[in-house]
Amino acid sequence: MTPDKKNHLLNDVFMVIMLLAVLLTIIRLWPILLLLLIGLVGYALWVLFQVTKQPVKPELVPLPMLSAPVSEQSMLTAAFSLLQRRISEQVSAQYPNARWVWNMSNAFNQFATGQDLVILLNGAGGYRKATVQIRDLQFVGLIYHTIPNTEPQSEPAQNDPLGQGGGPAESETVDYGLLSFEWVEANMQRLNALSNEAIAAGQTGFRIPAEELPHGDSWPALCVELVRNGFAAAEPKADGIHTKIKTIE
Repeated sequence: MTPDKKNHLLNDVFMVIMLLAVLLTIIRLWPILLLLLIGLVGYALWVLFQVTKQPVKPELVPLPMLSAPVSEQSMLTAAFSLLQRRISEQVSAQYPNARWVWNMSNAFNQFATGQDLVILLNGAGGYRKATVQIRDLQFVGLIYHTIPNTEPQSEPAQNDPLGQGGGPAESETVDYGLLSFEWVEANMQRLNALSNEAIAAGQTGFRIPAEELPHGDSWPALCVELVRNGFAAAEPKADGIHTKIKTIE
């Protein structure tokens, strides 16, 4: 019992005693008044003893909830996503029209095991590939390399002195399907976690922000890869890709 409740109970007891004493004084029943006062005083002492005897229960303060431990796989996935974003930022800063893809099909596994990573470039001022420098799972920089062209160049025909017969060489196209496959494979665990959070919140989809995605030209291929991996739909937006989750009817 709290101190406030104790005081309130004692006040009630004394108030009842005073009212009865006044009433009996008015009607002049002195013997009954005397017996009543003796009984009420004894009762008040007993109540006071019982109140002071009860221990005061301490208030329990709820402990703060601990956050769920972060798994090693989640840390690697987040670090790999940040690595791809840093590569895109540096390539775009030096060569705005350049595009890049991984040179290997298991880039995430090589990143997790600390192996060297290489990217292929297109439109990077003559550079065809670059080595990704990583230290402690963090992006350090790029070392650009050129690939010598071993194919013999055709000489202009004698009847075409200006060398215009063959036309300009076709620029190579970047296969964003490989990049999309690697990105979805590396981030699938995090995408599943985002899907579960959206379902728990009563939402039918979620937005993957642009800063976590590769170059914008790869977004259509990423949408196709996301649908292939179980999402109901995926659509490129100005600030990222909006995905829709399949619902069980």
